[in-house]
Amino acid sequence: MPTGTMANNILIDVSTTPVTYIPSPDVKHGDTVVFTLGNALTATATITFPEGTCLTTSGPYTLGGPTMSTAPLVVSLTALQRVYPFDVDINNGQESQARKGHEWDRKNGGIDVTSDPPKEVRR
Repeated sequence: MPTGTMANNILIDVSTTPVTYIPSPDVKHGDTVVFTLGNALTATATITFPEGTCLTTSGPYTLGGPTMSTAPLVVSLTALQRVYPFDVDINNGQESQARKGHEWDRKNGGIDVTSDPPKEVRR
């Protein structure tokens, strides 16, 4: 089996309701995940993992303005097989209303790690 060529790229569009996964929310160790605001050019979003992350970079990740998507984030080789839920706080661009109170929308999603880590890194 070739090494290094089996990683998949997963795109997660947090601007849609519900959050959209291309091709799916299922990932394997070494896959890359990119969070994007899609076509929501005036929106801003913060993505957090309240129960821990499966990614090698822990976040939170902030999108908006010149940063419409994250760099590819790698699924950790030591991530346990389970769903890693995330929260998205998104502002649709109505800055003045957002400052008045609670105009941020909250969405959630999850990344499902579908294969066990290699045995030598398991504890």
